[in-house]
Amino acid sequence: MFTNPSMRKALLSNSKRMFGAKAELAPLPYEINGLEPVLSGHLMEFHYGKHHKTYVTNLNNLVGQAEEALAKNDMAAYVKLSQGIKFNGGGHWNHTFFWESLAPLKSGGGARPDASSELSKMINSQWGDLDKFIGSFSAQTAAIQGSGWGWLVYNPVSKALEYRTTPN
Repeated sequence: MFTNPSMRKALLSNSKRMFGAKAELAPLPYEINGLEPVLSGHLMEFHYGKHHKTYVTNLNNLVGQAEEALAKNDMAAYVKLSQGIKFNGGGHWNHTFFWESLAPLKSGGGARPDASSELSKMINSQWGDLDKFIGSFSAQTAAIQGSGWGWLVYNPVSKALEYRTTPN
């Protein structure tokens, strides 16, 4: 428990700044069936409309409970809630980024990169070929616990592709 009133006030103020707005399930940047045939509308409805929505609902509920705990100076409850906030907040952020990273076939999504593309050249240089990259990426990502994800990113400093994770 924080017995110092100024410390408690600062923590409560920071909590309101961080959690002041409710998390929202943003609309998809394409129709729910817009990624077919790569991802079915049924799978999207389940993963976006139910799974991701649950992360958002849980996050907002937990943030509300955390604000109440801070207002009551119940640091034990606040700390206990933080793991759920981290898990559901991470699930929400990762899904939001994921949806924004996809594109329908008509917009260039859902297809293997052209063999002559810069992306293919970089993948081949680092992993040997696309299938070896997919195997490596899948193995590393399967090991991530919780609501974490694996990402292929381009590092503009090293000018190389890198594997990154965003746990919870």
